Amino acid sequence: MDLSARERMCIAISRELADGEVVLTGAASAIPLAASLLAQAQHAPGLTILGAGVYVNPRRLVPEFTAGWNCHPVAIADMSDVFAITELGIDVMFYGGMQIDQHGSVNVHYVSTSSGRLRGPGMANTALGHTARRTLLFTERHDRRTLTDHVEYASVIGHGYRGKTRQELGLPNQGPAALFTPEAVLRPDSTGVLQPDTKLGELSWSTVADSIGWEVSRSQPADFAATDDEVALLRTHVDPSGILRRSSIIPRLPRPATGNERT
Repeated sequence: MDLSARERMCIAISRELADGEVVLTGAASAIPLAASLLAQAQHAPGLTILGAGVYVNPRRLVPEFTAGWNCHPVAIADMSDVFAITELGIDVMFYGGMQIDQHGSVNVHYVSTSSGRLRGPGMANTALGHTARRTLLFTERHDRRTLTDHVEYASVIGHGYRGKTRQELGLPNQGPAALFTPEAVLRPDSTGVLQPDTKLGELSWSTVADSIGWEVSRSQPADFAATDDEVALLRTHVDPSGILRRSSIIPRLPRPATGNERT
């Protein structure tokens, strides 16, 4: 079935969400929001979605980098309301990052480059990685620069950090339950290291494994397969405008004219 990488990720993530759970999708996160809407339509009608910190149970997918006020939510809240709710405990929090390491720690603050530090967006919700019952991680990049053995800065700690386990660090709750990339789904093993569980993409498994920055199993896991119902619901109910079928979050803009172009 001809699915985009983002559609495959969305369907795979939707299967992680259960009826009656409360999930926070984060800001500018079309994939987690689409996955939550698909889960609502498919198997979890009682799922409660807190989107981008300002709306509750939106009725349509909100494009990235927009406020999405016309998404017809059942309620609108401000950030103080959302943090008050989440301090009481929610079921699922989604995180993406500039770096994600083998233990599921996430870095959205900075990475070092040859020309200095590249600063990330940071986040206002690092505590939710510890107050949520579990977290789900995702990234649209499957490469060793993103999937690194150790994050340079731990914005949110996963199953271990600097030789100490989550329990030794005094962190509550389950931590990262899975990591979703365009090529694979990874889950923590008994030591808290993320290992491949499902092959999502079309690349050879050796290429997928070589693009992960820590040691993973060389045995190819099961292939992902979407059902006809999942695809139909995703494309007709959740994403009729095709946001997830676009190849890039940010469209490539034409170069500005310099006055030296050939005619």
